[in-house]
Amino acid sequence: MMSINPSLPVKSVAEFIAYAKANPGTINYASGGNGSSAHLSAELFRTMTGIQMNHVPYKGSTPALTDLIGGQVQVMIGNLPPMLPHVKAGKLRALAGWGDKRVAALPEVPTFKELGYPDAEFYIWAGVFAPRATPEPVLARLRDAMRQVVADPEFRAAMDKIETPITFKQGPEFQQFFDTDARRLADGVKRVGRVEAAK
Repeated sequence: MMSINPSLPVKSVAEFIAYAKANPGTINYASGGNGSSAHLSAELFRTMTGIQMNHVPYKGSTPALTDLIGGQVQVMIGNLPPMLPHVKAGKLRALAGWGDKRVAALPEVPTFKELGYPDAEFYIWAGVFAPRATPEPVLARLRDAMRQVVADPEFRAAMDKIETPITFKQGPEFQQFFDTDARRLADGVKRVGRVEAAK
């Protein structure tokens, strides 16, 4: 989710971009550190829109979020669960989400895809990996155990509470997802590098 401090006089991504272009170099964005997901996603957004923002890396997402709420920085693209209560309380303003559909808890907040940025996807996902030489029977047991965990109603309810959708992929399907995501992010990093090199 891309969220801003409400002191910034914008209420949409379009207004944010217009403000950033009218005030180049005056917007500071927070991340949990150099190379973090928040850093990369913000840089992808910056290069997609052609705006200038200053990166302020923190030692973790918690102090970054604290300073966003306090107004020391103006924007952060980060994980939804820690941001959501502050958006609900009016301490932050959510502008857009990076997923392929709107978040149920914030149905009024559009996705970047809806706003005309089809390449704006950034997922925080978790997977279980094993050494390449792991015997197939062991892999089958691991997959079955993970399938049971993901299907458990208590686990799904816990994930729903923090707006974390669960999708189970295994074997070739997960490998395809992993390869596609890795290529997409590598392309994004290269694009950011080209923009930086051209400055």
